Amino acid sequence: MKDRYLNKLIVEDALASLKIAFVTGPRQVGKTTLCKQILEQAKEKTAYYTWDDDDFRLAWLQSPKTLVEGKKIVVFDEIHKDRKWKNKLKGLFDIYGNDTNLIVSGSARLDYFRKSGDSLQGRYFPYRLHPFTLGETPKIKPPSQRDWFEHATLSDIKLDDLLKLGGFPEPLMGQNLNKATRWRNLYKERMIKEDLRDLQNVRDLSVLDNLSLLLKTKVGGQLSYESIRKDLSVSFESILRWIDLLEAVYYCYRIRPYSTKIKNSLTKEPKLFLYDWSGIEDEGAKFENMIAGHLLKNVHLWTDGAMGDFKLFYLRD
Repeated sequence: MKDRYLNKLIVEDALASLKIAFVTGPRQVGKTTLCKQILEQAKEKTAYYTWDDDDFRLAWLQSPKTLVEGKKIVVFDEIHKDRKWKNKLKGLFDIYGNDTNLIVSGSARLDYFRKSGDSLQGRYFPYRLHPFTLGETPKIKPPSQRDWFEHATLSDIKLDDLLKLGGFPEPLMGQNLNKATRWRNLYKERMIKEDLRDLQNVRDLSVLDNLSLLLKTKVGGQLSYESIRKDLSVSFESILRWIDLLEAVYYCYRIRPYSTKIKNSLTKEPKLFLYDWSGIEDEGAKFENMIAGHLLKNVHLWTDGAMGDFKLFYLRD
């Protein structure tokens, strides 16, 4: 597979600046492939570690310095599952940061782990990897509206395939609708049972599963929390907390209405979209979701690429 759009930026930005590169995004969006491509192209002594490997976990718990000594680039995948991961990573960076580049990847939003201060402040650059879109490689510099449209339509990916299969590598490259449907079901099941469980102790995962199903029908319209509360017979606070959790594992995102007054923007009903739009039944909502995904991908790239602090809003009629 050819390089994803973040490969070069991570190498020339974070690694060249001797910062930790934090690569986050939905599960199975291509983070592992991206990180391994960077290691392969380094042509020096490197290492890739994943939390699922028992030998790595043992070394991480007992003697983490042995994992990085003598290596040029090291990738740690899903280490946020360790309660003390930030302090250990800080220690490794402070000792070996001038000699070893560190990349950390994970399927949960980095800001979810910054509630009680951040011991890694000033030591990392964050990058958010999105699914494939038309014109996979967005320009780093924010373009004009015409330039953005022309660039986005220059693509090896067919629009119909992107709509039907979504932008995640496995279903999109597989080009099989039945297999894509199976992938989507397994993807959501693992997200609910594994990713959400790792973030917070949720007593009833079936309610979150029902919420994820319900949210697919809300794409494109203004999101009414009261309507969802009635459908699920739970409290308003629970709905807000659960949607925050689903956003934290990159299942969905909200776009707020634009207003010159910040208070109005925060209090008005947002629109909600999914990172995987392929399962949305309404064709109009699916197309709008795909466009929103293209826009958010560029906004995140410009922000992560230090071009400025960009936000995505929608205009109300």
